[in-house]
Amino acid sequence: MRFHFNLERLKNLRERLEEDAKRIFLEATAERIKAENALVEINKKIKDENNRYLYEISNNLINIQEIQQWRSYLESLEKERIRLGEVYRQKVAIEEEKRQNYLEARKERLILEKLKERKFEEYKIEFQREENRNLDEIGIQMFYRKKDEI
Repeated sequence: MRFHFNLERLKNLRERLEEDAKRIFLEATAERIKAENALVEINKKIKDENNRYLYEISNNLINIQEIQQWRSYLESLEKERIRLGEVYRQKVAIEEEKRQNYLEARKERLILEKLKERKFEEYKIEFQREENRNLDEIGIQMFYRKKDEI
């Protein structure tokens, strides 16, 4: 008597689905990190440009036309920051969705793992019972043979 789990193919499918969901989740995490880094970079760039702008204004190193160009440039950086902030929020939402999908796939696989373990435990108990019955049968047969020999 050999253990056979009827849902082994389904369990294997669930394992593959979990692996795929995990890969997709990790890709979404990488995308979110990329968006986060872009947002950090634009914030740093804006801060550096503001500091440079203030330095040049305070030291009278810049004329009116350059001030207007610089203000326009800073406004474009600010618009880019707003756009990158929105991209980042979208990436966070996508990452959370993919994380939930992964957790669901993992849960489904674990359910089948537990079922397989429970079925294996039942198999071991049944196997032990069968083994005990066989040993009892052998013992009874030996007892009757010895009795017949006497």
